[in-house]
Amino acid sequence: MSERDIQDVWYDYALTFVEKKNRSAQGWTALSQTEQEIAALWLFEADVYNGGFIQFFCNWGEEAYKFACKALETIGANQVLSNVKQQYACFEHLENDSRLTWLWDIPKYLETEQEERLDELDQQLWNNEDQVAEKAYAHYHDELRIRL
Repeated sequence: MSERDIQDVWYDYALTFVEKKNRSAQGWTALSQTEQEIAALWLFEADVYNGGFIQFFCNWGEEAYKFACKALETIGANQVLSNVKQQYACFEHLENDSRLTWLWDIPKYLETEQEERLDELDQQLWNNEDQVAEKAYAHYHDELRIRL
């Protein structure tokens, strides 16, 4: 299978768990741990390659971030995992900031250095050096014998 075919198959497969989460009143808890990882990876990749890590985090929150980190660890995407942890560290200090009324307030309170660091780290993610979709496909297909 070509790299493009793997990405297409992976994204279609992962989207089923995003849709399952979205259809359920239980949200993330409606999914098994593996399904949570898969759904979070799909959301991560969709948003990161669209608007960057801050878009992913502000759209989906810390819970999705933690599931995505677990998935990245599981599939061995260590460069991406390190990158997103560095990005989270750029605004982690705002976690209990009373000025935040919703996650999309975070960008308002970033210092110039933090914004620049987030941009730099996003550029690294967009290089896709870890090939997340391919690693995810390999892990969930080969290791868990999930039929994709």
